[in-house]
Amino acid sequence: MGRIRTTLQSLSGSLQRRRRRAEPARFTPFHGDMRIEAAWHHHPSAPSVFARHHLPACDGCAVRFDETLAEACAAYGLDIDAFVKELNALLPKTKL
Repeated sequence: MGRIRTTLQSLSGSLQRRRRRAEPARFTPFHGDMRIEAAWHHHPSAPSVFARHHLPACDGCAVRFDETLAEACAAYGLDIDAFVKELNALLPKTKL
């Protein structure tokens, strides 16, 4: 009986650790200094925001690793504050 209890406790602990790892990651907010590559992959729906602002090909652009969101917005005449606000609206609301 003792072995069974120990085995069950071990399995239960393992399952709890797996559940904790499977919880959604806490996302940090998008910001103007974020690189395009990082922003594109920061949230699964971020590419749709880029597309709504007529930037659907940012994931294939040669400067995506070096250019920030602020630089891209300046280059394409977009309002950085509105763009970042829309990206941040994708993130889960957390209590601070």
